[in-house]
Amino acid sequence: MIKTFRGRLIVLFATLAGGALIISLVAVWLATNNQSDRTVNRELEVSERVFGELMAVRGEQLLQAAEVLTNDFGFREAVASGDEDTIISALVNHGQRINTDLMVLQSPSGAEIAATHDLELLPPLSILTEEMNTSVLVFADDTMYQLVTAPVQSPDLIAWATLGFAIDDELATTLRELTNADITLVDMGANRLIASSLEPSLQMSLTPIIGLGMEPWLNWLDERGLAAHWLELDAAKLTYVSEREVFLIFSADREAAASEFNILRQQYIGIGLATLLMALVFAGITARRINQPLAQLSDAAEQLKRGDYQSPIRLARDDEFGHLGEVFDGMRVAISKREEQIVHQAEYDLLTDLPNRSLLGRRLTERLSDGGLGVMVLINIARFRELNDRLGQRIGDQILQLVATRLQQQLTDAWWLARLAGDEFILVTENIRDDNWREFVIKLMSQLEQPFNLNGSRYLLHFRAGVVRFPDDGDSFDTLVRRMQMCAAQAKQQKVPVLAYREGMDEDYLHRLRILQALPDAVDKQELQLHFQPKLNVASGEVIGAEALIRWRHPEFGIIRPDEFIPLAEQTGEIHRITQWVCIAALDQLQMWHEAGLPFMVAINLSAIDLQQDDLPAFIRGLIEKRGLKPESVTLEVTESAIMADIEQAIERLTELRSSGMRISIDDYGTGYASLAQLKRLPVDELKLDRSFIRELEHNQADQTIVRSTLALAKDMHLTTVAEGVEDEAAWRWLQQLGCQTMQGFYFSRPLTATEFEQWTRRYQQGLAHEK
Repeated sequence: MIKTFRGRLIVLFATLAGGALIISLVAVWLATNNQSDRTVNRELEVSERVFGELMAVRGEQLLQAAEVLTNDFGFREAVASGDEDTIISALVNHGQRINTDLMVLQSPSGAEIAATHDLELLPPLSILTEEMNTSVLVFADDTMYQLVTAPVQSPDLIAWATLGFAIDDELATTLRELTNADITLVDMGANRLIASSLEPSLQMSLTPIIGLGMEPWLNWLDERGLAAHWLELDAAKLTYVSEREVFLIFSADREAAASEFNILRQQYIGIGLATLLMALVFAGITARRINQPLAQLSDAAEQLKRGDYQSPIRLARDDEFGHLGEVFDGMRVAISKREEQIVHQAEYDLLTDLPNRSLLGRRLTERLSDGGLGVMVLINIARFRELNDRLGQRIGDQILQLVATRLQQQLTDAWWLARLAGDEFILVTENIRDDNWREFVIKLMSQLEQPFNLNGSRYLLHFRAGVVRFPDDGDSFDTLVRRMQMCAAQAKQQKVPVLAYREGMDEDYLHRLRILQALPDAVDKQELQLHFQPKLNVASGEVIGAEALIRWRHPEFGIIRPDEFIPLAEQTGEIHRITQWVCIAALDQLQMWHEAGLPFMVAINLSAIDLQQDDLPAFIRGLIEKRGLKPESVTLEVTESAIMADIEQAIERLTELRSSGMRISIDDYGTGYASLAQLKRLPVDELKLDRSFIRELEHNQADQTIVRSTLALAKDMHLTTVAEGVEDEAAWRWLQQLGCQTMQGFYFSRPLTATEFEQWTRRYQQGLAHEK
């Protein structure tokens, strides 16, 4: 094995030159082979055309000779008078003069006057006269002839004269000299050669395979180095009158066609060998000039490998290697700086320049190993993803930078700050064992929720925080981070700004995880149930319908409340299947009530995720039409928060639902973010007052004011109203006085199964009738 660079360089040059030579030689070889084949095929195509033209010229000559004969006055007189001796003499003399092989004279009726061949061997006169102005190819006595037929007129038609040349080996040989290709006519039906310009030995070897099919022909051509084109005589531009299957074959010697290309290949090989020799000489000279400076650069590279970035690299040369030495030295400096940058980028966030997860994890692990005590706070931005999607990533990144800056400004030296990922920031402090951190974090959250100014716009953000103590709440970085994230997520659900970890939260988290895993089977295993809470007319107290409320009866977990599994279903996308099941089950029950003579209405709840489904209106409309229900007997309830998640999309989807005749109700009205301007745009029919305003309606003046103003607003906007959470008769009477139309609550009934609802309705209506 060659170990020196110089030797390897020489071998490389030789290999490259040799490889290039071989590749180019192969390319030339293939190109010349292809060109040779194309040349042969082109020559054969030319031969086909020349053959056709020669046969056409030969036919014209034959026609002219026939016309000379038929236009001869003496010949016409002899035919007209029936002078047989004169006719025969004229035919013989004219045939010898033009060297014809066949001559026939027939009466207009086709009777023989004089002939060199039996008329029965020729096609009928009617066929010959159809091609009167052109030559035709026919068989007579197993010989092919090129014939022309001309009329003898004096002045009327008195006879037909037919003259022909035989198609034989002599003609094929003559045509080969003119077409530069061997010509062979083969009678496939009779398995014989008609005519051929091939050598007799080739004709003998060809005869046995006639009629055996294409493959023997191809083998025969390959064995003899011949290229060939063949076509049926019917396909050639010749008039052929016969039912025999005759092929016309043009062939040429491939080796003869490739002779000039072989000379070119030999010349190219000679040039290539000379080039290779010159390349070897050049490689030796070049290798010697390159080897010395490369050895110096190799030593310099060893220094860099050892981490020695202080020693400069210099080559005392003015050529490219000298420049390469300068580049190496520049690289030494750049590598030194880049190493510092890489270490910084590996440990610090590129956007905010805060310590990242990696550095934070390493520092905290060190503190835990040293027995350190402290508090960790994870802060994230509520609904940051929506802000990022709406304003774009560039604005989102700038807002994250502003948040990081404000955090740094508010923190004291006792805290240090890092960015975990996305919109999550982590604060760490040590040696705090009491709740002093709580006051600081709440104050910090208040400062963070002050508006952020960016490019002349003000952005109001909301934050959630999860807090853990170490090592009490976890003895590893990953455990502490997971528990902080869990606390921040629950703070969002509980609508509180800060939530500290407490024992048992992991179990709650695992319980939610198990619910999440069981969700996909809830519909398939028929574990879901619908309960119905009665809705009553406030003025009369009569039952007018019900709100459909879902329940999940799990075989292991028991009854799972909707507020436990609905948010999880929205996160995973299972909410679509659950909503479809609720719609089907509720409308099936409504259909049975209507068929039983109970003219109830039913209210169905939709989530924010449902409003994103383009096919939701068509789906519900189809269910209603299939069951023959009136659309106005169905009310779809949507919360304020669901509408405000994407108000434009919500308006579009609710408008489509309302246009189908269904009623739209805003659930939990007064607890969300909808303004009066937005309410005016919403396609709604009903406002549903949240239970928080109804529970203490009798005693709470603020609730009375809110309910009174809401009902007045609804009346002015021609909207109906529903009050939920009616738990005593006093609240009912208040609602009667304030003009509310519909109510529901535990004062009348808890949510019931369909059977229980029907039984309760009968008892309630009977009691109501008795009171009246």
